Amino acid sequence: MKDKKVTFYVDSGFVGSKTTEDFLLKEDLNIEFDILTPEKLEKEISEAYDDWLNSNIDSGWFIEEGMGE
Repeated sequence: MKDKKVTFYVDSGFVGSKTTEDFLLKEDLNIEFDILTPEKLEKEISEAYDDWLNSNIDSGWFIEEGMGE
C-alpha cells in the first residue's frame, strides 16, 4: 500500500508565524496506518504531533525580580 502524507502545523496568529512540516506515515513516523484501527491511528498521529510540537515551540514563563520595589 502506498504511504500516506500527514501535515503538522502550528500558528500563533501573527503574520508569518505559521510553521508546517510534511511527514510520510510509514517512512518518517514509523506508523503502520494500514493495520491500525482508526482510533489507534489517531492516537499514534497525535503522539507524533505532540513530539513534533514540543520540539518546534519555545514557550514558558518567568517572573521578573525587583518589580515595584
